[in-house]
Amino acid sequence: MPKGIEIRDGKIRIWFMWNGMRCREVLPVAHTPANLRYAERLRSEIIIKIRLGVFRYAEYFPNSPRCSADKSTPITFGEYAQRYLKLRTDLARSTLKSYRAALNSFWLPALGKMVLNEIVFSDVSSALSGKTWKSSKTRNNYLILLRRVLDAAFVDGIISRNPADRVRNAKVQHPEPDPLLLQEVEIVLAKMHERYHEHVINYFEFAIFSGLRTSELIALEWGDVDFRRNQVCVRKAFVEGEVKNTKTNRIRHVDLNSRAKAALMRQKHLTFLAGGHVFLNPVTNAPWADDYRQRINYWHPTLKALGLRARDAYQTRHTYATLLLMSGANPAYVAQQLGHTTMKITLERYARWLPRADNGAEIAKFEACLSSENVPKVSRKNKAG
Repeated sequence: MPKGIEIRDGKIRIWFMWNGMRCREVLPVAHTPANLRYAERLRSEIIIKIRLGVFRYAEYFPNSPRCSADKSTPITFGEYAQRYLKLRTDLARSTLKSYRAALNSFWLPALGKMVLNEIVFSDVSSALSGKTWKSSKTRNNYLILLRRVLDAAFVDGIISRNPADRVRNAKVQHPEPDPLLLQEVEIVLAKMHERYHEHVINYFEFAIFSGLRTSELIALEWGDVDFRRNQVCVRKAFVEGEVKNTKTNRIRHVDLNSRAKAALMRQKHLTFLAGGHVFLNPVTNAPWADDYRQRINYWHPTLKALGLRARDAYQTRHTYATLLLMSGANPAYVAQQLGHTTMKITLERYARWLPRADNGAEIAKFEACLSSENVPKVSRKNKAG
């Protein structure tokens, strides 16, 4: 018999622990294999709700004498949301941090005291419209948490539908890439060579000519570098003090061009014998914890000293992408190197840097194909004859 299931006088009875008591309840179903499976699922559902603190005795056993012992009050959104996050130990640390920030700063003040199954669409919509958002992306990220909490409440049977399902995301206008020109790349690296340790120069040169995300760059280890194949294997990222999968949860192999390889070869003399991370903080000789120090101490001061337009350090990745495209690289190859899930992302983001087509030359290619002697001619018979 499954755990917690008993047969008494030909009837199915389940037992479970609730409020420190062992509770036994007979189910109004016949003793059959199918009903045994039903009883097992029902008991599992009850145990989950007890663990979440949302079990209501009368909901399952309205005729039981134990209903009078159930003094629980309807669960609020705030209570359920906080329990939800405590149980989500599978989430990355950075994700949990952002979820807690969204919950504590916005959703708890807005909906925290409301009974969970009384929240409706207008409550959610009013809460969202009553705040001035820093950006549409922030609003959408906060909405992700709400939807997930309410989805869990729906699965748990606490609510009959998710009131946030029809709340639309705000339209997000992504900032345009602002890459460096190749001439600017050279003067930036030259200025860094005048001012900083070789660790810093190698870090930024490799970033510009490999296109790795910052989180991937600081997680890169020598075991991921294959000089024989001229590739690095990008398999992990370092975010909020935690090693995790890449942003797309995909491993990719990035080809090393001459500049990226040269930066790694110079760096090899500095950190290879340490046997761990490729790039280290030259001040602490420890792996970089994030990209803050690189930006504040090296990237921004260099651009300012050269009189170049201020840009965030993520433009190293955009620079790599645009240099590839302007050199005539196939967009599908560029997407693979960058780790985009689809080529559509690459084309939408970097369309401005695609080489402009010479219409005359392109139609000439097609005409040459049409007139090729290798193309078999289709014979046409005179239907009238």
